[in-house]
Amino acid sequence: MLDAIAITGASGWLGQGLLRAARDAGLEVRGVVRSEESAQRVEAEGARAIRAPDLDPETLAGGISGCRALVQLVGIGAERGGATYEDVNVGGLRKVVAAARRAGVPRVVYFSGLGVARYGISRRSTNAYFLSKLAAEVELFRSGLEAAVFRPSYLVGPQDELIPALLQELAAGVVEIVGDGRYRLQPVALADVAAAALAAARAALPGSTVFDLVGPEPISYRDFVGRVAAASSRAGRPATYTLRETPVEDADRRAAAGGYRGLLPDELDVLLCDEIADSEPLVRLLGRPLRTLDETLDEAVRASEPRANDSFRRA
Repeated sequence: MLDAIAITGASGWLGQGLLRAARDAGLEVRGVVRSEESAQRVEAEGARAIRAPDLDPETLAGGISGCRALVQLVGIGAERGGATYEDVNVGGLRKVVAAARRAGVPRVVYFSGLGVARYGISRRSTNAYFLSKLAAEVELFRSGLEAAVFRPSYLVGPQDELIPALLQELAAGVVEIVGDGRYRLQPVALADVAAAALAAARAALPGSTVFDLVGPEPISYRDFVGRVAAASSRAGRPATYTLRETPVEDADRRAAAGGYRGLLPDELDVLLCDEIADSEPLVRLLGRPLRTLDETLDEAVRASEPRANDSFRRA
């Protein structure tokens, strides 16, 4: 078997980060994409582009034959434009499994969601989005393939979804938060995410393994804003701000009516779900410490430009 991996969603933010890390590690990389434009982006990074519209199993199998693992990144965090969780999150995983079986690829690395384990326990982790991720995990566990599942908190790195939006607010001097901001997150660096995915693709693991993909420091959203402001200050950017609290009930109402600052209800749940986890299994997988939160924020702030789109979607 070749020292090669395939990555679906390879032209996206996370896919590009993983593609570069795999290339730098000397792996043969096959990036699965839908369009010619995305194929060109993947090939510009030194990877082989596989055109597989809608993850058609037959087409996909022909492109991934000989790979040691397939990393499934394709998914949605909200149902927009006719896309459904059943078709994309669950159906996409079924197609990937079918293709891997057909091509003889033994392992699938899947990105799920932190909060899946508390479906039915926590209100904010009990919605259609988390259910679709749970259903996809079950599909993979039942497939007979080797399964490595990552359940991520917020992924932070250059040009992510979160940091540029906060920089935009810091530049304006007012940062809006939902409620009192005491709900926690556990940001993890893009570099650690990519390294973990590659390790899971190549390491000797049990048939099914789940990792909570979290950074070393749980932090409230309120305090997280302060840490981003400190990183902004270190980079010579605006860092003086006031907090404006929007009542949770108002944010829920606006999300249900079409979007709270770009977030639909399930996406708002992800922000408010207050899910944290133990990072030590991830440290053991990597064989090294994780990047500190301040290191991660400094890198992200230096590489990010503030933008007007203030959506806070998580990967």
